Amino acid sequence: MSDFKTGDLIAKNHPSIKDPIKIGIIISNNNEEFIVKWTSYNKTFFMEKEADIFSELNKAFLLGTETIAAAAVDANLSLLNSIYIDEQPKRNKRKSKNNNKANRRVIRRGR
Repeated sequence: MSDFKTGDLIAKNHPSIKDPIKIGIIISNNNEEFIVKWTSYNKTFFMEKEADIFSELNKAFLLGTETIAAAAVDANLSLLNSIYIDEQPKRNKRKSKNNNKANRRVIRRGR
């Protein structure tokens, strides 16, 4: 069973050297499966600098979406960044700009 949730940033790691070879974000999940949109990949590992054809092939085949069964998550997937703290989504704490004097000025038009 996986603990990955929608919005989590995950990596698919190389099985022997443990470096990330693909990074993606979970765009959907339920109890049975989750869907990952891969956003980047290790260009050295996928030989992109060897020839121009690798660049086009990598974009076409590596940056798609992938459905992964939650019960069959392998040890090569790792959580990079979660949007959750204690099962609750993190909330952005924005400072209010209402206290700024420039924002409280009233523009008066000529009569």
